[in-house]
Amino acid sequence: MSFTASSEIGNVFVQTTHNRGFTTEEIAERAANKLLQVDTKEALMQVLIKYLREAQESERNEMRKKLLQVGHKDAANYIGDL
Repeated sequence: MSFTASSEIGNVFVQTTHNRGFTTEEIAERAANKLLQVDTKEALMQVLIKYLREAQESERNEMRKKLLQVGHKDAANYIGDL
């Protein structure tokens, strides 16, 4: 689900999910929108780092949730500590 709103100070984009993490495509969409706004290599690097970390975290959360669902609490806790 996505929402876009305008205000006097700029645009706001909010993306949410229900009972799941963000998909690769959803993260890529947000990253692409941000990448189109950068104009320096340093800014590009910061955007890439932010969204790559978000993708890693989303994947870890999904693995942790699935491990908890099948009763592997210890393994889920190890993943949560990464």
